[in-house]
Amino acid sequence: MNPISYIKSHGIKGTWDIIYRYKIDQQLKRIAIKITKNKPLQNTIVIESHNDFDSNGGAFYEYLLKNHYNDTYKIVWLLKNEKPTEMPKNVEAFYLYKPSLKKQKEICTAKYILTCQDVIGSVRDGQTSVYLTHGPVGLKATKGKENLPQNLTYCLMPSEYLENILKDQYQINNTDIKSIILGYPMHDLLYMSSRKELNKITDEHYSKVILWMPTFRKGKAFGRNDSGFEEPLGIPIFYDLKSFSELNHRLKLKNALLIIKIHPMQDKKTIKVKDMSNIKVLDGDSVKKLNVDNYRLMKDADALISDYSSVAYDYLHLDRPIGFTVDDAKEYKLGFIVDPPEQLMGGQIIMNQLDFIDFIDSVLRNEDPYKNKRHEVFDKVFKYHDGNSCQRLADFLKL
Repeated sequence: MNPISYIKSHGIKGTWDIIYRYKIDQQLKRIAIKITKNKPLQNTIVIESHNDFDSNGGAFYEYLLKNHYNDTYKIVWLLKNEKPTEMPKNVEAFYLYKPSLKKQKEICTAKYILTCQDVIGSVRDGQTSVYLTHGPVGLKATKGKENLPQNLTYCLMPSEYLENILKDQYQINNTDIKSIILGYPMHDLLYMSSRKELNKITDEHYSKVILWMPTFRKGKAFGRNDSGFEEPLGIPIFYDLKSFSELNHRLKLKNALLIIKIHPMQDKKTIKVKDMSNIKVLDGDSVKKLNVDNYRLMKDADALISDYSSVAYDYLHLDRPIGFTVDDAKEYKLGFIVDPPEQLMGGQIIMNQLDFIDFIDSVLRNEDPYKNKRHEVFDKVFKYHDGNSCQRLADFLKL
């Protein structure tokens, strides 16, 4: 596309953002490579995560600090949001999207580069770069949506069963990128004792807490829309405020809480639901304000409702009931990694409001009719069922 056409389609600001974020930084990267080509690699670990200090990168970072690896290694964060005012010993941060020669020099001389979303491969021989992923596996197909650089060393995988399926999704077959099965650092959080993440959201005590985490359908960036089905309220299953209010009333009678965690990529303009007495709605802004961690919040939930998202598979580590809303499955444009997708759904299929209520009622009655199916899926999807993934990754990297 020529520059004039690009400006017309993206606007002057959008075009400048691309130039500022990427083009200038790429020039600085080339300069940094020349400056550092004869310098030895340093004991530096570069980390990038989904939303700063979260996901696999964030969990591994906490492990490194807890075990004093920052006494030996410098840790460099590539951040998307505002930098913390203070950083721990031997930890430095740079803005991922802000051009910086110093940042590029750190990347060029680091022994390890670990990324979760904006994937960076190895710049020089001897470097080890790992795509940790920001969601180990979900039902939705992502082929063509995630382009991994050819100079990447490793891609983290969940199990032998899914290895070939995901290599195809990432389009890394017949490349030099190696897959490694070590478990995912963020899953270690699900095996730790609760830090009472729920207290950041409410001081009330409930008989049951159910967490609903829909994947995004209509993205706020680039006009992306993954579903041909329009959701009037911006969430699956409930299409009018009257039925949503009736759900809240039912929860109130049972003294149960439903937390709806909106996907950070979902276009906020589509969300028409608000907090009610027994329903809390969290979006990207409120999550940041309250400093809520997805995985610690999962730990505090008695059951999960999701759909094609990876969180439904993260939650398998807790061995608690899971419901799958699939009312737009036929209109879902991305398709699924297996056919039929139900073979990897270890929980109740929710097609409508009656199914939704039935799932909630079964949780309130402490029933778990899909436990055996959940265990079957868990054994297929994940090789490791423990909280030692960070240790395995550190051992693999020979830290």
